[in-house]
Amino acid sequence: MGGQSDQIREIHMVTGEFKSTTDDGKEIEAYRWDPGTIFLEKGEKVRLKILGINGKEHPFIIEGTDIKGVVKKGEETVVPLQFDMEGTYRLICLTHPDKENNGPMIAYIVVD
Repeated sequence: MGGQSDQIREIHMVTGEFKSTTDDGKEIEAYRWDPGTIFLEKGEKVRLKILGINGKEHPFIIEGTDIKGVVKKGEETVVPLQFDMEGTYRLICLTHPDKENNGPMIAYIVVD
């Protein structure tokens, strides 16, 4: 069989949520990708498998690419990744991009 280049590595991620109540009774929450940072080699083929746990759905983009999709609760979304340029790419949930929208729900894809 072929060498390392035929291997597609799998990386698993989930959508998580932090929830708390402030002293005055206000409920606060934040959604996160977990893990929040993943590491890829340049040119490596990876299957990013994202399981929706918290939140009904999370439409996402990967900044600097044309990759987009939606992660739904109870379902696994498979995102094929391969980067030809080194750098840090942000996986951004469009529903929760900042703290005003219970975010920021941003993960970092670091390509070496």
